[in-house]
Amino acid sequence: MKKITLLLLAVIISFAATAQKGKVNAAENFIRDGAFDKAKEAIEIAIAHPKTVGYAKTYYVKGLLAQATFDSGDPKYMEMYPDPLMEAYKNYEKAIELDPKMKNKIIQDNTYARLGNSFLNDAINKFNEKDFKGAMQSFERNVMVSESEMYVGLVDTLVIFNAGLAAYNAEMYEEAIDHFRTCTVTGIEDTKPYIFISDSYMKLQDTVKAEEALMEGYNAYPDTLDIILQATQFYLDADNSEKAFEFVHKAMEMDPQNHILDLVEGSLYMKLEDYEKAIESLKKSLSKKPDQFESNYNIGLSYVSIANEMLNEANMIADNREYEIAKDKAFEVMKEAIPFFLEAEKANPTSVATLEFLREIFLKVKMMDEFEEYKAKVEKLQE
Repeated sequence: MKKITLLLLAVIISFAATAQKGKVNAAENFIRDGAFDKAKEAIEIAIAHPKTVGYAKTYYVKGLLAQATFDSGDPKYMEMYPDPLMEAYKNYEKAIELDPKMKNKIIQDNTYARLGNSFLNDAINKFNEKDFKGAMQSFERNVMVSESEMYVGLVDTLVIFNAGLAAYNAEMYEEAIDHFRTCTVTGIEDTKPYIFISDSYMKLQDTVKAEEALMEGYNAYPDTLDIILQATQFYLDADNSEKAFEFVHKAMEMDPQNHILDLVEGSLYMKLEDYEKAIESLKKSLSKKPDQFESNYNIGLSYVSIANEMLNEANMIADNREYEIAKDKAFEVMKEAIPFFLEAEKANPTSVATLEFLREIFLKVKMMDEFEEYKAKVEKLQE
């Protein structure tokens, strides 16, 4: 009789375990049917039961459920777990911890490749929504999953660059630098990581490291235009005219039809108060793109600057007749600015500075009708 009782108890225990495993299988079927509420109810019962709390498949199925709620795109289901994709990952890892043989199933089912893709979709959505910190985390999690031995495929190294880009936009510059530095080792995106590292250091007000990163990128890719342009801008901002000239001339050799480069060269000459050379460069820029505001305005400004220098020199002349001659010459030079300011006005009619220059020039050269016209234009814009 005792043997029969023990046998019966064993059958009951076996039946109880089977019943709980049935909950896991039921949850798996509910997931396939899209009945996520029922799946969650079944899997939570299995997790709470002592017979299936240590059953690896329990956690694998919970992982499938958590991922499925995210992939559904339905807010009702996506809110079932606070962080559904990480919930999925943690449960897959728990399943492997309980039974290393689960690795085979995860590999066979391509589970981690699908999870990595879900993290990537999440990152892209968050980036587009300007949740840059969240996007960075999801890009990082994609890399984490892709680096797993259960991942079928290669790590998409471009994701690392995107993680850096998300961190940069989130103003998390230290994290951005770390990601972009990884990119420089793997050669992802050529010069872009160096440019972003440099600019991140600038945001951190570390100009020494910013320059070092930029020059590292230039030395690695000396024939690439974007790093040369970035170096030009860096030295322009740093008021290092010698270096700025060096890099703008390199850029001109590579892109001779780029009117911006002549404009930059002209602006550098203006900083050095070499207005004759500035005008020469700016006119080259206009020959490539005649209707631009910047070069027209800067040529006008250069002529005004030359004329003002001449007026200062005229004011030093004691002889009244010679003073008048010198002053008239200065005003003739000032008149040369007029057609360029007029072209600048066409390109940007709301530039108050342009209108004010024209107003003052017309007053000084006694073109009174034009003076009244531009006086009125300035007043109208300043209302």
